[in-house]
Amino acid sequence: MGVPDLSLFNSLAYSLDNTSSTLQQIEQQISTGKQFLQPSDNPTEYAASQVLTAQNSAVSNDLVLAQQVQAQLTTADNALSNVGNAVDSALSIATQGSNATTSASSMATLGAQVQSILQQVIGEANSQYGGSYLFAGNQVQTPPYDTTGNYAGDSGANSVTFSNGNQVQTNFDGQSIFGNSGSGLIGTLTSLASALNSGNQAAVASALPQLQSALTNLATARGNLGVNLQTANNLVTSSTDQSTTLQAQISNLTGVNVAQAAANEQEALLQEQALVSLGSDLGKIPLVNILA
Repeated sequence: MGVPDLSLFNSLAYSLDNTSSTLQQIEQQISTGKQFLQPSDNPTEYAASQVLTAQNSAVSNDLVLAQQVQAQLTTADNALSNVGNAVDSALSIATQGSNATTSASSMATLGAQVQSILQQVIGEANSQYGGSYLFAGNQVQTPPYDTTGNYAGDSGANSVTFSNGNQVQTNFDGQSIFGNSGSGLIGTLTSLASALNSGNQAAVASALPQLQSALTNLATARGNLGVNLQTANNLVTSSTDQSTTLQAQISNLTGVNVAQAAANEQEALLQEQALVSLGSDLGKIPLVNILA
């Protein structure tokens, strides 16, 4: 049997090397679950996966931030809701105290109840989330109110900005919502407690429209806060959806179809075995025939 040259052996060796390399790559794909492990494996898809990964990282950061803002604003909204309930109680007390049939001792008892409501309102106005005061303006590290209702915050407000450009306000000017010891809701409660304790029913009656005005102011504040909370809620939903979509795209781009990879592995193994067998058969040909 004559063999014209060594090209058959060279071709066989080349094919065997390629098959072994392919088999090794398939085995790595199956073990890692990834189609490629380094840029040179597939430069185009690797670059695309890096872009998607960067996008997903930004969206994930937005999601974490939006969840934090959501929780912070929910805490603030709960505080305003509690204050609204407290004002309702104060209105009931003021109505009772302005009644001409209410005795002086009963008015004093009502005054003590209003004083308790005042401290409750101040406590809610000093609400915190994550160590930051929610109603202190920019002075988030300092309690905005002392026990008598003096305001130590400012009129500033902080916001956070998301990757899509949306801004959400995260804290508020407490004085514009609750007033202070001489004005607004806190001032009205302070005066109401004093009027009840002194038996001044005319002054008690004058507190009624002021409390109604405070309720309106609280409703406005909750409405403004609600707009920001809804934005945060929407960002949580949209970021979650975007992250799910991006992760699926990354998985489709970089992940391995295990069933197909297993079939490819079996095919490569059979090809490798066939090449090894062929090499073994060729190895039995006398060297003189190869060189003829």
